[in-house]
Amino acid sequence: MNIIDMPADGTINEDVVCAHNQSRYHDTPFHQHSNHYELYLFLAGNATFWTRASAYPMKRGYLVAIPNGHWHRAVTNDDSLYERIFLNIRTNLVKDFSTFDTDLSTCFKVDKSKEINILKLNETDLSEFVSLCDKLIAVLDQPTVFGNDIRERILLSDILLLINRVDNITNQPQNIIPALLQNMIRFIDTNLANDLSLSAISQHFYLNQSYLNRYFKRYMGLSIHKYISESRINQAKILLKAGKSVTDACNQCGFGNYSNFIRAFTRYVGISPGKYKK
Repeated sequence: MNIIDMPADGTINEDVVCAHNQSRYHDTPFHQHSNHYELYLFLAGNATFWTRASAYPMKRGYLVAIPNGHWHRAVTNDDSLYERIFLNIRTNLVKDFSTFDTDLSTCFKVDKSKEINILKLNETDLSEFVSLCDKLIAVLDQPTVFGNDIRERILLSDILLLINRVDNITNQPQNIIPALLQNMIRFIDTNLANDLSLSAISQHFYLNQSYLNRYFKRYMGLSIHKYISESRINQAKILLKAGKSVTDACNQCGFGNYSNFIRAFTRYVGISPGKYKK
């Protein structure tokens, strides 16, 4: 097993990252990948997979296809052996592998009622997926070996072809997300342009500020402030791509201070909002 975990902020610099991990405890902070798709296969243990609006108990063979830009995390519920595989692929790479007749990104496309697709692999498909990923990991670990760049492309194509022929689960697993957490996330996501200070949120829910922050971090793995900041930056990216000016993006995402917006955007994205817009 190669023990690799994602950075806390979800940043991935490589085109492809793949890991087959085992551990007794796991608690990934809520994160997203702006330029990568992710495949997460649950093999063993007792874990829950979280999105912004849902929490699903995992079963062996559940494969989660996560579109880029969607918040998620996986958390173990006890100390039983937790085994999983995750594969992150840069979105433009999947596009390059696709053809006019075969769109390999289909498995990541979700309707408006969902954030992710959950597929169920039978034991035959499960065994094939694990074998392909283990071979891919070996290839990624030796990038300078002659021909491994081609082997990587072949293995990735085979993995994506396999996943795109597997059907989504007809009956979604039970959503066990707490109602308060769901309401908090909904309130934040629909009020990014408004006052989202901890004081304002606590007044809306008639709950103590410290309690709300502890409650949110318990389930999400990050503070309310960090979630709001990253959500506002992501909204700004969407507005800039849509042609909005840097000033408009700043104002419409709730950044009252232009200088703070420039600093926060540059720190999170790696380039200034002006360069990002271009």
